[in-house]
Amino acid sequence: MDFHEDALEHQFGAWGVIGINLRAPDIGAVLAPQEGLYCRQLRFGDEHQTRLIGGLLGGMSVSHLNEPMRRQSVRKTLEAVVAPEIRIVSMTVTEKGYCHAPSTGVLQEGHHDILHDIEHPRYPLSVPGFVLEVIQMRLDLSQVPPTFISCDNVPANGKTLKNCVLKLAEQVCPDLVPRIANEVIFLSTMVDRIVPATREQDMSEFQSWAGVSDAALVVGEPYRMWVIEDDKRAQLPAWHEVGALITNNVHDYELVKMRAVNGMQTALAHLGHLSNFKYMSDVLDNETLREFGRTLIMKEVLPNLPQVNGLEPEDYVNETVNRLANTAIGHRTAQISTDGSQKIRHRLLDPLYDAFKVGMPRDGLTIVVAAWLMHMFKLGGDADQKEISDPFLSVAIKVRGESENNLSYFIDELLKERTVFPQWVNEVPNLVGEFKAIAAQIQDQQMDKVLREYLSAHQR
Repeated sequence: MDFHEDALEHQFGAWGVIGINLRAPDIGAVLAPQEGLYCRQLRFGDEHQTRLIGGLLGGMSVSHLNEPMRRQSVRKTLEAVVAPEIRIVSMTVTEKGYCHAPSTGVLQEGHHDILHDIEHPRYPLSVPGFVLEVIQMRLDLSQVPPTFISCDNVPANGKTLKNCVLKLAEQVCPDLVPRIANEVIFLSTMVDRIVPATREQDMSEFQSWAGVSDAALVVGEPYRMWVIEDDKRAQLPAWHEVGALITNNVHDYELVKMRAVNGMQTALAHLGHLSNFKYMSDVLDNETLREFGRTLIMKEVLPNLPQVNGLEPEDYVNETVNRLANTAIGHRTAQISTDGSQKIRHRLLDPLYDAFKVGMPRDGLTIVVAAWLMHMFKLGGDADQKEISDPFLSVAIKVRGESENNLSYFIDELLKERTVFPQWVNEVPNLVGEFKAIAAQIQDQQMDKVLREYLSAHQR
């Protein structure tokens, strides 16, 4: 909401916001007692900046207590979004929320939520199903559909959403496919700000400082960047006047951010979680892990990334290290490691393959992918784990059971899962064997040795 609040201060207009959650928590129940108001607090070290957010007019959520209540609430939510004064639907969705295969970006037509939405399109469960129903309702009323803006970490998020909606429409309303393809605006964006899940500790500290309770408090870092795809048909608030970049080249900004910032974050989060570090700031406080993350991105990722205006590569990496080391925001390694199967391709596997194709070093990327495989091996054998969720976890549990706890067999079988791993993983010479060898060293408590050997070889 920061950019939006800035835009309203710069050029006030009819751009109020209605917040909607398709899953828990119930945003309406949280915000109603506060009359839609909440605070955003940016923290870095001992400094903080606090802002009262006033552009939120209300909140709604879909109830999942039982199916009759869910159907009633989803229709109520749809009716709110279909109102003609709604001009933009912006979304922040987790990778698994698109119901697509991470390895291909294609809608999983066998996904439970998608099967439901094909059979019951008026009462959608999935994000693509919800968007499709909004479009169909607006077109049935002879109204222009809203502009859909994806604000999350899914690569080519606008295009991905559009493709998933079109694929679902082929099953639900094939006559509308050409109109959706040609008339509905789906904008891709790159959003960069670390905003961890708010902790009880954060709310307690805020109450002690401000003297008031805020059940909807949002805590994040000061850094922000928002790059929005340019489409002259879209009517947008004055975001471009307050720092947002409107461009035809979202892809390059997204690629740099995905592989440098998110790539380092994902790599160090899994290594840190395997090392029993709770917060990313703890991971970055470890000299070996910090220098491994910096060296990995500098040596194996940056050389294959495009140059973009306003980003000096080495400065960008150093700034990323400082951001991840921020002790004030409490970003848990478990939160970052959640849904890793949906993130690993774009953040780690694709950079590894690009390095391989041009003959560049890839041993650091091999280490972090092996660490992720070891991470899934551990999760697959921990029936009581509740800290990390992943849609791929059921596969890991099944494969680990079949492997009889054999790590090598587990890796062989997991790498055959094409929803996550592209075919080339099994075709790069020696790669699978390297994964196995490194994972075995991590299993034998030799991670520090693996990382120090890497640094010794690459920091000369």
